Amino acid sequence: MSTLLYIITASILESLVSLTGIFFIFIGYSRFKHLLPNLLSFSVGTFLAVIFFEILPEAVELADMKIVSFFILFGFLFFFLFSRFLQWYHHHEGRCCEHESIKVGGYLVLAGDFVHNFIDGIIIALAFMADTRVGIVTTVAVLAHEFPQEASDFFVMLNSGFSKKKALFMNFLVSLSTLAGALLAYFLARNADILIGPALGIVAGNFLYLSMSDLIPELESIKEKNGTAMQFLMIVLGIVLIYVMSTLIPE
Repeated sequence: MSTLLYIITASILESLVSLTGIFFIFIGYSRFKHLLPNLLSFSVGTFLAVIFFEILPEAVELADMKIVSFFILFGFLFFFLFSRFLQWYHHHEGRCCEHESIKVGGYLVLAGDFVHNFIDGIIIALAFMADTRVGIVTTVAVLAHEFPQEASDFFVMLNSGFSKKKALFMNFLVSLSTLAGALLAYFLARNADILIGPALGIVAGNFLYLSMSDLIPELESIKEKNGTAMQFLMIVLGIVLIYVMSTLIPE
């Protein structure tokens, strides 16, 4: 299978994750909240494993370690500022009457998803362009993160006044930006191999930022009996899954 076909397939798979709301319609929001810590923990494990088992070794093969380290730091700081900008934008735009802000909140979630999925598409493309194995495990990590996020966004849109059908349709429509980002990255970078190593450093910085500043703080805010042990177990499970996949998938 060609690299482009891998990229398109992975992007479509991520877009289909936007339909996970169908599943959570049946189990309900309360049960979803109960499952959320385990899903987030598993996502942390996959991100960390992909960083240290795949992305960093591949990036160092393609570029000098100092250059890769610089772009990891750059990626971390960039996504810190980028996430703060999105938070400021959401809060700023939401300052209106309560009923109107509820409706606006749903559309802001969609706007944020559009940007987020577009970036995911770029990440997926760069990973596959570096190596097929890196692309596959990176896609698994992205999907593990997208699953709880898309479900959460679905419930936010329902709370904002969207019907179930409209929430699912709009979520899926916006998720197609993954494919747009992936194709753009592929056609811009396919003749610039020198950029792949530094770009993977930025991807590592993104995954590190998401793990350290988004997912883990969310887990720390969840207080449950024996919660820490289960969270740690799910993190390890995510790491083991990526490690096993890295071992089984040929280079």
